[in-house]
Amino acid sequence: MTKRIRRVAAAMTAAVLATIGFSATAQAQPAASVMLLHGIPGADVDVVVDGTVVIPGFKPGQMQDLSSFAGQTLKNVEVRAAGSQTKLIGPIASLPVPASGSATVVAHLDANGTPRLTPFVNDTTPLPAGQGRLTVRHTAAAPAVDIVLGASRPFTNLVNGAQASAVLPAGPIAGAKVAPAGGAPIADVPTVQLAAGTNLIVYAVGSLSGNTFTFYTQAVSGLGGAPTVVNTGDLAGVPTTVALTLLAALGLATLGGAVAIRRRPA
Repeated sequence: MTKRIRRVAAAMTAAVLATIGFSATAQAQPAASVMLLHGIPGADVDVVVDGTVVIPGFKPGQMQDLSSFAGQTLKNVEVRAAGSQTKLIGPIASLPVPASGSATVVAHLDANGTPRLTPFVNDTTPLPAGQGRLTVRHTAAAPAVDIVLGASRPFTNLVNGAQASAVLPAGPIAGAKVAPAGGAPIADVPTVQLAAGTNLIVYAVGSLSGNTFTFYTQAVSGLGGAPTVVNTGDLAGVPTTVALTLLAALGLATLGGAVAIRRRPA
């Protein structure tokens, strides 16, 4: 192998190793995903940070992405009735936004009907093939509740601001009801479709006594639940580091082949 060929091969190997190192670093430091859910019934609001409106005209049931604030501490956070100075929540002197992982902050009513902000960490633990995660969060002006499914109560005594979850086979979940803890069902939970590899989060919001009690959902996907590598005869589905190593080997083999061809007698 000539000196020029050796230099080309060394440069290719260094580039591949650098790319692998960058990929590993990126995977080790996942970006934050932070969402804000509006669960206060009947009120369009403005979200204000340190005197500046950052989310105007925020409507019930909508979700806003706060990921651009990841790693920051927001100062003097307020939730105001839209277009006014009337404060529904706050001011909150400081609100740290997670720097990594997945989280949802919910603007909702507490058990007594007072608006508040509650942060939740979203479980992104990998799921087995064909499975999904169902998470139920109580963010309504209502007493502690049970979730009733047929003759069973998979979630019991769930108080305002609390959550519970279970890993279940993917598919529709129908016929669930909400009941006061230990009591008879009082409300139907809409049928939901649990997808494989997804954390499906169901929020109970609104007010039971005010007849605004309802449900919102959020899906956090990409948690596995299905085969990640399919043997199709190409590099599709192969982990990045493995694919880059294979490409490096292929490149070096090609260089070797080129040398062999050049060394054949004319």
